Amino acid sequence: MNPLDALEANLKNKHLVVLELIWNSNHVSDDPGKENKVLENLQPSKHLEHLSILNYGGTQFPSWVFDNSLSNLVSLWLADCKYCLCLPPFGLLSSLRILQIIGFDGIVSIGAEFYGANRSSFKSLEILVFYSMKEWEEWECKTTSFPRLRHLSIDRCPKLKGLSEQLLHSKELTIHYCDELIISENSMDTSSLEILNIYSSPFVSIPTTHNDFLEVIKISGGCDSLTIFPLDLFPKLRLLKLQRCQNLRRISQEHPHDHLNELTIEDCPQFESFPSEGLLAPWLQKIAIQGTGNLKLLPKRMKILLPSLNNLRIIDCPQVEILSEEGLPTNVKYVSLSSLKLIVSLRETLDANTCLEWLFIENVDVESFPNEGLLPRSLTNLRIFNCPNLKKLDYKGLCNLSSLTLLHCHNLQCLPVEGLPKSISSLTIQDCPLLQLRCQNPDGEDWLKIAHIKELIIGE
Repeated sequence: MNPLDALEANLKNKHLVVLELIWNSNHVSDDPGKENKVLENLQPSKHLEHLSILNYGGTQFPSWVFDNSLSNLVSLWLADCKYCLCLPPFGLLSSLRILQIIGFDGIVSIGAEFYGANRSSFKSLEILVFYSMKEWEEWECKTTSFPRLRHLSIDRCPKLKGLSEQLLHSKELTIHYCDELIISENSMDTSSLEILNIYSSPFVSIPTTHNDFLEVIKISGGCDSLTIFPLDLFPKLRLLKLQRCQNLRRISQEHPHDHLNELTIEDCPQFESFPSEGLLAPWLQKIAIQGTGNLKLLPKRMKILLPSLNNLRIIDCPQVEILSEEGLPTNVKYVSLSSLKLIVSLRETLDANTCLEWLFIENVDVESFPNEGLLPRSLTNLRIFNCPNLKKLDYKGLCNLSSLTLLHCHNLQCLPVEGLPKSISSLTIQDCPLLQLRCQNPDGEDWLKIAHIKELIIGE
């Protein structure tokens, strides 16, 4: 498109509410000035509320993008404008609530030019996203900017070094793949923060002060300084997810926690212990622990201290050999295990009032499963996943089930000679090639053993 064609489009006099301006992604501009003029002539009307500009080849944006000619603009999405070396004063857009800036490879620094001359910049902005800013290193923030910001996301900005404290006053902060970003635990004034997401950002630390509102913490492959997670410092925390925290060793706690609902610890190779007196979390419903090779014991006194627990997942924790010496809470309904010792321990730790209905087993090294009497009597649903050495099923061990799911068991050869118990009304078999061949309708050797089952899924 040339500037005259853009002018003839006459967008300024059309009552547009949503506008997307998209250049070809392979387009290489040989005349940036022409590109600038094209965008200038595509000025939309003041009624516009949502604007997207993608793959723009110019070096700067026309004044109508930021001078409040678009006084009703609510959301602005800018992506892959690779030749822009400076961001315009988007802070002047008085109604803007959502701003997403993606793939601006020419941006090295964001400073005063981003905010404009107004006393309060970005006065309506609620969501700010920066994504894939490969060369971005510095961000200067005005103290009077972003008074209503509630979600800040910085993703794949590998050279960014620091953030202003002003920017940490949002309700939700997401930092992903920021290799050089440094935020120390004492420099974060997070007095209003409710949700914190950190992913693959080794020098970002969790805050240790002003945590009265934090409800969700998700850390995956970051916070290398984190060795002890102090649960008492986060009294309103509902969800805690710690993944790939290379130096995390334990969780500490001295006082009961009245809000924690879900706890996940996954692929933390140094993690070795919970609080010595047990985890005091009466409303905790789910515990998921996976890939913690140093852990030997699960939280103590779960039956007493975790009365709301209904979902327990213990996968690839080779040193954990028993679930609980005192027994599991009676509300436990879902259990996932990858150890035969823990499966044996399961029945021993359940009492007559148990609610257990679902057992998910994965990566268990057995040739035959389940032996008679191994599974708890209350169990009605069994899911067997990724057991490469499993060759056969034991009919007597399946007798109380109503649902059976078999997934990714490549050496499972056939169903029991006796067939399946009549109590089973739902059967799923997927990625079990030898067994699927035998269960084909109508000629499979095991087809008559399953033809009566009402809910049947084979190989989809």
